[in-house]
Amino acid sequence: MSHANPFDGRGRGRDAARSAHAGHSTDRAAFLRRWSLLMIASFASREVCAVHFGVTFQTACNWFDGLNAPYGHHVDHATRTLARYAEIMQGE
Repeated sequence: MSHANPFDGRGRGRDAARSAHAGHSTDRAAFLRRWSLLMIASFASREVCAVHFGVTFQTACNWFDGLNAPYGHHVDHATRTLARYAEIMQGE
């Protein structure tokens, strides 16, 4: 069971946070699509992807499905180790 949020009612709500990032939603969606394509093109399976990046199987699944973005160090690792990074991520 989750605990009650002791900070409810303080600061910005979820709707405010979403609206603050509304201008980036198209860029984020495009990045997620390209990252997903890169994962699919680079790895035979989600398990192999998880091992390559040192992440959980669920994280690899989320990347394959375009649900979550990687952290910066994962992107850096991809730039150094995935042959098709520039082609897919830059749309070349």
